[in-house]
Amino acid sequence: MGRDGDIEEWLATDVSLDRPVLVRSLGPETSPERRSEFVTSVSGAAKGSHSHLARVFAVARVDGGAYSVSEWTGGATLADRVEAHQPIDLPDFLPNAAGLAGALAAMHTSGAVHGRINTSAISYSGAHAAKLGAFGRPISTGADGDVRALAAALETALTGSPPAGPPPSERVDGVPRAIDRILRSAQSGAMTAPQLETALRAAPTPRAPVPESGATSRRLIYIAIGLVLAAVGLVVVGFLLSGGRAPVVPTPTTQGAVSTTITAPAPTSTSPGSVSAAEAATFDPFGEGGENDQLVGNLLDGDLATVWRTERYLDPLPLLKPGVGLTFRVSGTPGRVELARLTPETTFEVRWSQDLADDLDDWEAVVSARAVPSTTVIAVPPRENGYWLIWLTDLPGQDDGTYLATMAQVRFLP
Repeated sequence: MGRDGDIEEWLATDVSLDRPVLVRSLGPETSPERRSEFVTSVSGAAKGSHSHLARVFAVARVDGGAYSVSEWTGGATLADRVEAHQPIDLPDFLPNAAGLAGALAAMHTSGAVHGRINTSAISYSGAHAAKLGAFGRPISTGADGDVRALAAALETALTGSPPAGPPPSERVDGVPRAIDRILRSAQSGAMTAPQLETALRAAPTPRAPVPESGATSRRLIYIAIGLVLAAVGLVVVGFLLSGGRAPVVPTPTTQGAVSTTITAPAPTSTSPGSVSAAEAATFDPFGEGGENDQLVGNLLDGDLATVWRTERYLDPLPLLKPGVGLTFRVSGTPGRVELARLTPETTFEVRWSQDLADDLDDWEAVVSARAVPSTTVIAVPPRENGYWLIWLTDLPGQDDGTYLATMAQVRFLP
């Protein structure tokens, strides 16, 4: 089948019981010490008994090598699923995660350690429960390292990415924050395998978002049609009551609201000519270095139907970090910045720097504002060429209790 480091893997048939088995073997190129370590490690794993621990049927050292015969669990691993962009399904996560922690606890209770857990050491497919295997790898950690590695593998299987980024609840809709705390605590070395199992079994069950039903969508359409017809009726009545004259539409007042145009200090001079923006990128010096980077191009494509959005945060942004932003390389001297369909009530700053600075303090703050419905227009003092930063400092709350903002277009105008 291939190799797992210095171990060859073969799919074989146990002819006495007519069942598939996995044979793992070390060849003559390995040292006697390595073969002894392999046998000791596999023998230790065989002492543990758990439904999420791959069963070992035989292990032996022979002339020129060593081998083990163990349960065939289907061949697919968590590493395979992550590589195929198919993280573990939410309803299946907790039962399998808690089971794997229990399997590791069974190994540790018997006096054995795995020594090298990662996503390729865990088999999992739709037809087979997750099982810890890959016994006999060169041991690089003890029991505490096993727990850290298992927690990291579980987070990777849940989010599809290594645990260096935002916690799972900010990456996957429906994941409770309690799972964040459990996995990160285990990764820090604060838990044993039995404690990890207990915590996972007590955690609230993740639930995938329920899509809106077609009936609900139709009801909303009917309501919208009714409102449009009512509005048309009111216009007709107003026209008749006014004797056929076009009704007068009152000018909207700005009292108690934020004006669509927000004025910065008046520029002393303005350079004529065209203005263009390019090289849009995210700017996240206080986070993990990115914020939906794959969507940034939507801000300059001229299409209001495509948007960029922040990550979905469970707490107000100021409690987590000073902000998150977007940078643009601009040619010319803009006098206005238009932010189309930035989520209303988003607070932000506009900053400028001659060069693409890495430190927020190296960006000159030129204006701060709050987004309004439709298009927010900001007048800015003249700055020729360089880079402009749209720095979001607070995000509006959503109906589901999270915080995020979206934006369709950014334009720099003379």
